[in-house]
Amino acid sequence: MGHHSNWPEWVYIGVVIALLCWVGAEAWNVERLIEHVPEDAKIIKVTGQQWFWTFEHEDGTKEIGELHVEKGKAYKFEITSKDVNHSFNIHDYVVLMDAVPGRVNTVWFAPMEAGEHDIQCKEFCGLIHYNMRGKLIVEEPSS
Repeated sequence: MGHHSNWPEWVYIGVVIALLCWVGAEAWNVERLIEHVPEDAKIIKVTGQQWFWTFEHEDGTKEIGELHVEKGKAYKFEITSKDVNHSFNIHDYVVLMDAVPGRVNTVWFAPMEAGEHDIQCKEFCGLIHYNMRGKLIVEEPSS
């Protein structure tokens, strides 16, 4: 009778995986993203307001509703809001971060291929909320 009456091992593994998924790799992602921001990441200030996103690059260039970045470079978003809570979401890159008035939340990513991605507001921030989307446009590096 050397056998334990415990559940087989795979059941535990299943449960752990289910829990990880349920807490959302989300919680995990955010931590990972904030801890290891690459040194050379370019900062982009992201401001949510009803009903659009404003992006300000390090050189002061501003874009509204569209964000142009270069492939293969790291970008750090500093996200805040002018009015209510919004949620900055680039679905294709699992970038999801709340935009909260009076607070700056950071998240980073490094696009690896050129293309266009939708930026959505995940938070129901009001009537026109579903229009509150932007475009992330990843371009081939200029240099």
